[in-house]
Amino acid sequence: MKTILLTEGKTRFETPDPAKFRTSAGDYAPSLTKVFYNPHMELCRDISISVAQVASDTFNGLYLCDPLAGIGIRGLRYANEVTGVARCLINDRSTEAFELIKRNIALNGLDNSVEASSVDANVILRENRGKFNFVDLDPFGSPAPFLDAACSSLSRRGMLALTATDTAPLSGTYPKTCLRRYGTKPLKTESCHEIGIRILIGFAQRIGGIHEIALSPVLAHATQHYFRVYLLGQRSAQRADELLKETGYISYCNECLRRTTSPGLIPELPRECECGGKFSHAGPLWLGKLTNKAFTQQVIQDLTARDFRLKHHEISLLLRCAEEADGPPTFYDLNEVAGLVKKSPPKMDRVISALRECGYFASRTHFSPTGFRTDAPITEILKIIKGA
Repeated sequence: MKTILLTEGKTRFETPDPAKFRTSAGDYAPSLTKVFYNPHMELCRDISISVAQVASDTFNGLYLCDPLAGIGIRGLRYANEVTGVARCLINDRSTEAFELIKRNIALNGLDNSVEASSVDANVILRENRGKFNFVDLDPFGSPAPFLDAACSSLSRRGMLALTATDTAPLSGTYPKTCLRRYGTKPLKTESCHEIGIRILIGFAQRIGGIHEIALSPVLAHATQHYFRVYLLGQRSAQRADELLKETGYISYCNECLRRTTSPGLIPELPRECECGGKFSHAGPLWLGKLTNKAFTQQVIQDLTARDFRLKHHEISLLLRCAEEADGPPTFYDLNEVAGLVKKSPPKMDRVISALRECGYFASRTHFSPTGFRTDAPITEILKIIKGA
């Protein structure tokens, strides 16, 4: 297997040449390689480094596991670039990946702090029950098959990081697949990616609850082809029960864009909207905050101090996540709202300023360049759009 030498952050690694694995359209297809490496996830990995650094400072050190490692770049970067990583276990069941991981460990002089293994991800996680305080599930597709084992491997306090690239089912394109994988009904709306992330969080929390682990989201974002979620874990049945109270349903009217939330796993859902239209429903899913603003600001501070190639894009993304952190579930699309009153969309800043002047929460959202988040009722939003 021919490889090339690349660098991300401060970490060097061997990988099959990404230029050799492209589709007929010229796009890089990591699924075609024998050993998985996706250069498009560099932004995600950069943010993960700073998240892990904040977690390490919080936990006074990390024992970390990357159980679906591919060439091992994510785990290698944790071990090489995060201060306080006491031990890192990097695993991939592919023998080709295992050999490359070992070479990359040696290339970075990490033999004393990094261990390589080559077994099924669920096996390695279950064999280390209660040992890790940072587990990063970064699969090709859905993390659902690995969540139970990942929760079993978490220590009393720890962090679970999740990547999901099955965004189409989570966002409502394939509702039967979403129901089968996550036990949840999705919804195809302008907020479908946010709803998908809330489904992912809610599912993880229900699996965590089986192990009496409370999983609180501290940062979540939708970027390119994937969803990324960081959950702070605490072994506490009481705290897990409290989080489940913030599980529920989102109801949405396609006629007037009104939306409402109903907490609980089996709530009584509204059927008919005030406008006479019928509500569609998504859930059960997480209704609470997606992002902890204080935690995210710490991540931004760490990112700012690092010399990352994509730092400007990463910081811009996190600033927007922090800006919308205190807003309610779901957002509105400016073009769609303006279409209800048959008016050209006004400037976004004017709409947000007007909503704030009326005493409502209002912000842009990282989920959409034309989206805005507010707790104002749709009637007030329409008045502002008409007058803008």
